[in-house]
Amino acid sequence: MVSVAWCVHCNKFLTPPSVTPEGTCPRCGQIVERGLIPGMTRSDDEPAPAVPWHLKFLGTALALYLGWRFLQIGSWLVDWLTH
Repeated sequence: MVSVAWCVHCNKFLTPPSVTPEGTCPRCGQIVERGLIPGMTRSDDEPAPAVPWHLKFLGTALALYLGWRFLQIGSWLVDWLTH
């Protein structure tokens, strides 16, 4: 994960060219921190958040519904072609 320039006083991310050569914020003059921002980024060893159960349920229900509709269209197409 790449470290980012962060001004605690201004509460904003800074691009590398905008940071002064002394390592301070161009707006307020405070020292800029570099690294992971607590609560906004996660470290590499922290696992990704799990998918909620209701989203998994919704995805499964949608896949089953669309599969059923695909079978209905297929049977309609076969009936239409044979008549």
